[in-house]
Amino acid sequence: MKRRRVRSKKDRLLAAWRGVWEPEDLSNYSRPVGEVMETAMQGLGLDRRLDQEAMVEAWAEVVGSNIANNARPIEVRRKVLIVQVLQPSIHYVLAQQMKGAILAKMQERFGKENIRDIDFRIG
Repeated sequence: MKRRRVRSKKDRLLAAWRGVWEPEDLSNYSRPVGEVMETAMQGLGLDRRLDQEAMVEAWAEVVGSNIANNARPIEVRRKVLIVQVLQPSIHYVLAQQMKGAILAKMQERFGKENIRDIDFRIG
């Protein structure tokens, strides 16, 4: 006849409070925190959000401080970087003259699969 393990008062109290007994060996249920966080971030789409944040932060380095003071990226939607521009004259310069160069630099930095176009909006 197999004897049952005698559980401590603490274990009995926790089991009564939770409504279930905890298994003695929890190693089958544990995973590294980094693995859990990575899976959770991918499931929620936050890994792409971090890429967007990196694109926003890199904007000033790519275009320079003068343009960065007058135009700022808002978001990346469907692989299009949306940039809010303060003045129509700067919008014209960015959209007509500098768009190709800025797009090439951003694609070089983040890859063509992550950014395919830039949309400048006055606002």
